Amino acid sequence: MEREPTLSQKASEAYFDIVWRQFKKNVPAYLSLWLLAPLALSAIFAPAIASNQPFVFFDDGQVLFPWIRTLFNPGPGRGVDFVFNMALLGFVPWLVVALVTNWVCKRRGMPGRQRLGLVIVEFVAVLVMLVGVFSFSAVRPSNLYGARTFAEEEFDAPDKRWGIYAPIPFGSEEQDLDSIYQGPGYAKDSSKWRESNDGFLHLLGTDDTGRDVLVLMIYGLRIAMTVGFVAVGFYITIGVIVGALAGYFGGVIDMLLSRAIEVVLLFPAFFLILTVVALWGPNIYNVMVVIGITGWPTVARLIRGEVLKQREIDYTVAARALGSSNFRVIFRHILPNAISPALVSAPFGVASAIITEAGLSLLGYGVRPPTPSWGAMLNLGRANYNNWWLIVVPSVAIFLAVTVFNLVGSGLRDAMDPRLRK
Repeated sequence: MEREPTLSQKASEAYFDIVWRQFKKNVPAYLSLWLLAPLALSAIFAPAIASNQPFVFFDDGQVLFPWIRTLFNPGPGRGVDFVFNMALLGFVPWLVVALVTNWVCKRRGMPGRQRLGLVIVEFVAVLVMLVGVFSFSAVRPSNLYGARTFAEEEFDAPDKRWGIYAPIPFGSEEQDLDSIYQGPGYAKDSSKWRESNDGFLHLLGTDDTGRDVLVLMIYGLRIAMTVGFVAVGFYITIGVIVGALAGYFGGVIDMLLSRAIEVVLLFPAFFLILTVVALWGPNIYNVMVVIGITGWPTVARLIRGEVLKQREIDYTVAARALGSSNFRVIFRHILPNAISPALVSAPFGVASAIITEAGLSLLGYGVRPPTPSWGAMLNLGRANYNNWWLIVVPSVAIFLAVTVFNLVGSGLRDAMDPRLRK
C-alpha cells in the first residue's frame, strides 16, 4: 500500500504532484485513466489486430510482405489511418528510446511527471518525423499488391499460396455480399466459401455490405479519438492564448476579445457544422475545424478569469519589475498557474466531440463511406431495427468512451479544487 506523504514531504510537493495524489484517491477516475491506454493502443494497433492483408505471404516460392506496404498506402481519403499507421510503425523504436530515456532521467533524479512529459514529446517527435517523411510518394513504398486478393488466391491454391494473417483476418473495407446483415456469432456456410478467411467467425455480426462489425468498431475508434483530441487540442490552444491576452492586458484589448468571445458563443456549434458540411461536403477535417472554431470561447473565459487573478499577485509584479517581457510573464509565469481550467475542460471536450461526430455520422453528415464510424453504423441500424447489433454495439462503445473521458475530467476537476484536498 502506498504511504501517505509526511507534512514535510507535502510542503515540498509541486502543484501537479498534489493534483496527482488527489486524483489517485478518486478510484473511478483513476481506473478510467488507465482504460485510456488500451483504447489508444487499440486505435494504433488496429491493422495488427484486424486486417485481410497477410503479414507474410508465400507465393509459390516467393515471399511477399503486403501488410507493411498497406500501412504506407491506406487508400484515398484515409489520412487519419495513415497517421495512426505511422504511429504503429514508430511505436517499437519509440518504446526502446523511452525506456532508455526514463532509466537515464530517473538516475539523475528527474521527477516522474517530467519523465512522462519527455517520453510523450519523444513519441510526438517520432510520429511527426515519420508522417513528414512518408507523406512524399517518392519516399513511401508503393503498394505493389493493391489489386490482389490474397485470401482468394490462397483459397484457390492452398498448396502453392498461403499467408500469416492478423488475429481477425478481415479488412475494414472488405465486403461480402453473401453475408449482409448477419447477427453476432455468424459464420459463413462452407458451401459459400470463396476466400481463406470465410470460415472465421463474425463475433459481432456484419453490416449492409457484409463487413465485419468488430473490425469496423476497432477502426472507428481511430475516427472517434482523432476528432476528440484534435478538435479539443485546437480549441484549447486558441482559448488559452485569447484568454491569456485578454486577462493580462485588459483595457481595450480585453473589451475587444471579450466581445469576440460573446459573438462566437452565439453560434450553435452543431448547426454551424451542418452548414459547413452542406457547403463543402461531409469531411472529418471540416468537422474537427468547426468544433475547434466554436469551442474555444468557454476556455478563453475561464483562462481570462484566472489570469486576471494571477496578474496582480506578487510573483507577477516581481517578474515585471525585474524586466521580464510580457510574453515571458504570460507564458512562463502566469499560464502555468492559470492553466487548470483548460486541463479540466479537455476530457469533457473530448467526450463532447465524440458525441458530435457520432451524431453527424448518424445523420449522414459525418465521415464519408466506406470510412468506419460508430455514428455511421448507428445510421445503418436506424434503417431497420431488426439489425439490433448495429445499434447496440456502437451505442455501448460511445457510452463507454464518453463515460471514461467524463470520469477522468470529473476526477481532474476534483483534484484541482483546493477545497476538496485532504
